[in-house]
Amino acid sequence: MITVYLWVILKLLIGFSLIITYLNLTGRNQIAMMSAVDLVGNFILGGVVGGILYNDKLPILHYIALLILCILFMALFNYLSRKIPDLRKRTIGEPITLIRDGVFLIDNFNENASRIDLKDVATALRMQNIFSFDNIDFAQIETTGHVSVIMKEEAKQPARFVIHRGEIFDKELEILQRSEKWLMDTLAGLGLSDLQQIFLAEWVGDHLLVVTTDGRTHGSRK
Repeated sequence: MITVYLWVILKLLIGFSLIITYLNLTGRNQIAMMSAVDLVGNFILGGVVGGILYNDKLPILHYIALLILCILFMALFNYLSRKIPDLRKRTIGEPITLIRDGVFLIDNFNENASRIDLKDVATALRMQNIFSFDNIDFAQIETTGHVSVIMKEEAKQPARFVIHRGEIFDKELEILQRSEKWLMDTLAGLGLSDLQQIFLAEWVGDHLLVVTTDGRTHGSRK
């Protein structure tokens, strides 16, 4: 009987060690950091560990191999979801802008009715000491479920990424009402015509901030 319990404890230690190592390596050690892929994958991993704890017929090496296979599949799916825009939209989602320039974007409320509960939004605002929708200039539900807010007196729109690791984000340019030609012309003015040189570029209210692959920053207020 003691041998059985020791065997279960060993399986638990192996399962916990592998899963916690994966979460720490990927930085997903908090619920807010997890995507839908992570949450579903964790349920699967939990099912694998729970289902095998009392199964003495499965060799320990097969158990470890199965756990590693599940973890590798999660890591691959997460990687692909960040590289393929359509897959990212379906697995991670996109921020939902609720208010822009003090105007409620009713179409966004209607299109995302299943994801937006106005009472939940109001609760999130109260947690930030904002007790009314009055005087809100910008509000957005992030992919983590948090609500980002800018009040009118702050008079500053949130920064938006337009390039990351050489990839241009067309949707962000569309929101900013800017064209890809404008972006390339602005970069050329900074002597940065090669997109592969660019680690990050973001529009910061009135200028473009660019971080190149050597870690240096370049700014333009045009």
